[in-house]
Amino acid sequence: RVDMEFIKSLFALISNVENWSVDDVLSATSIVLVIVGGLFAYRQWKFANTTRRTELINQILEKLRFDKELVTTTYLIDYEDDWYDGNFHDREDDFEYQMDKLMSYLSYICYLQKERKISAKEFCILKYEINRACSSHAVQCYLWNLYHFSRQQGTQCSFQYLIDYGLKQKLI
Repeated sequence: RVDMEFIKSLFALISNVENWSVDDVLSATSIVLVIVGGLFAYRQWKFANTTRRTELINQILEKLRFDKELVTTTYLIDYEDDWYDGNFHDREDDFEYQMDKLMSYLSYICYLQKERKISAKEFCILKYEINRACSSHAVQCYLWNLYHFSRQQGTQCSFQYLIDYGLKQKLI
């Protein structure tokens, strides 16, 4: 609650400018300059923060949509529903590594969203790829296996944020 006496004395001071001393004028000028400087610094900080967030989203999109390994793996999720089979862990073509790379990246995006490092609006740009992966039967089987293996080891799954997101959205 604002004290009325303070407001009255402030108004009296401002309205009685002709009686101001040099110190009063310098103090008032300093206060105005500090306020203007603070507003300018806040505007610059806000602009820099927006620019950093935009760059982060662009980097994520660039990697997700143009990194050859991630794109190839995403296509397999989209078009080859039965890639997770009995031979998955025995393959010699780095496919498990590529799948882990994609799941790790998608989980990282879910982490950013959960920790509010990216906004809901920014997350919408990335949501299709994440929802598509979480909806894939093969991905669900793979995540189920990793989740239970991690629990047996007494640790959290590497892709826990992706799993949590998929469960919360009822995709898994």
